Amino acid sequence: MHRISLKVVMTFIKKEFRQMSRTPAMIFLVLVAPLIQLMILGFTVTNEVKHVKLFIEDRDNTHTSQMLSRSFTSTDRFDLIQNTQNLKPNVLISDWKAQLIVTIPRGFAKELALGRKPALQIMVDGLDGNSAAVALSYAQGIIALFINSELNIPYKYPVNAAILKAMPAQADVQDRMWYNADLNSAQYMVPGIVVILVTIISMMVAAMSLVKEKEIGTLEQLMVTPVRKSELLLGKLIPYWLISLFEINFVMLAAHFIFNIHFAGSPITLGFMAAIYLLTTLGMGILISTMTNTQQQAMFFAWFMMVFLLLLSGLFVPIQNMPLSIKRLTLLNPMSYFMTITREIVIKGNGLKYLWKEALALFVYGIGIFTISVIKFRKVTK
Repeated sequence: MHRISLKVVMTFIKKEFRQMSRTPAMIFLVLVAPLIQLMILGFTVTNEVKHVKLFIEDRDNTHTSQMLSRSFTSTDRFDLIQNTQNLKPNVLISDWKAQLIVTIPRGFAKELALGRKPALQIMVDGLDGNSAAVALSYAQGIIALFINSELNIPYKYPVNAAILKAMPAQADVQDRMWYNADLNSAQYMVPGIVVILVTIISMMVAAMSLVKEKEIGTLEQLMVTPVRKSELLLGKLIPYWLISLFEINFVMLAAHFIFNIHFAGSPITLGFMAAIYLLTTLGMGILISTMTNTQQQAMFFAWFMMVFLLLLSGLFVPIQNMPLSIKRLTLLNPMSYFMTITREIVIKGNGLKYLWKEALALFVYGIGIFTISVIKFRKVTK
C-alpha cells in the first residue's frame, strides 16, 4: 500500500492558493459575496411583521377608548389609518385599505369603570395566514396589557381567540422568555443563513475547481503523472476546507457586529462541528464534478441540490411542523442536522452533551458521502 506524499499534497495546496489569489472572481465568491448575501438575507428573511395597516372602529368615543387607540401608535408593528370614506370594515379589508380592524364597542369605558372586562372584536385579513396570526397576537397583547393596567391587574398574556373575553381577575400569569428575551428574529434566522452560505460556497467551489481542471484538460494531464488520485484530491480540497472554516468564523463575526447576534456557546465546538459538516459539502462537490463537464453544469447541479437541502433544512419552517412523510425525508438531509447544531450552540449555548445525536449523524453522513464521492471520482478518472 502506497503512502500519501505530504510533499506532493503541500505542492497542490500551494498551487491552489496561488491560483485563487490570481483569480479575483474566486476571491469575490469566497470572501465578499457571503458578506453581501448575509446582509441582504439577514435583513429580508424574517418572521417579524411590521407596519400592519390598522383601522380602529371606536364606537365608544370616550377618553378611555382613545387611550386604547393611542397605545397602538407606540410601536412600529401597526400603522393607524383613517376611514375617510366611511366604508364598512369588511370593505376596508377587501379593498386592501386595512389588514386588521379593532372594534371598540359602546360602553367600553363604562365596563372598565365597573371592573369588568369588555369584549372587543378583531377582524384580520387572513390572506397570509402566518402574518395574520402574528399581527393578531400583537394586537391581542396590546389590548390585554391596556385592559389589565386599567383594572390594576398584573400583566396577563392575551387569550388566543379573535374575540377577547373576560379572564378571571384572580389569574396572574407571568411570562419569562429564555435565550431570546427580546424576540429578535435575526438571532434565530441569521445562524441558519450562515449555514446556507457555507454550504453553497464550499460545495460550489469544490465542484467548480475540479470541473475547471477537467474543462481545460489539466486533469487528464495530471492523471498520467505519478501523482495519486488521493494526493490530488487532498491537495485540491484542503485549501477550500480551510477557507470554508475561515468563512464561517468570518461571517459569524460579521453577523455579531451587523445584527448584534449574541453568541452564547463555544466557537470551538461550532468550528469542530463545521469541520465535520464540510466533509459532506466537499464530498457533494466531488460528486457533482464527476457528473458534469463544464463549470456551468456544475453550478446548475449545485443549485439544484441546494433547493432540496434548503427546503428540508428547517430554515423557514420548523421540521416539527412538517408532515410526517416530509419529516422523515429531513433525516436524509445533513444540512438539517448542522442547522440544529448551529442554532443550539449560538442561541442556547448547548454543547456536545446535548447535541451528540446530531453530531453523530453529521459524522456518519460526512464520512459516508466523502468516501463515496472519492470512490466515484477514482472510477470516473480511470
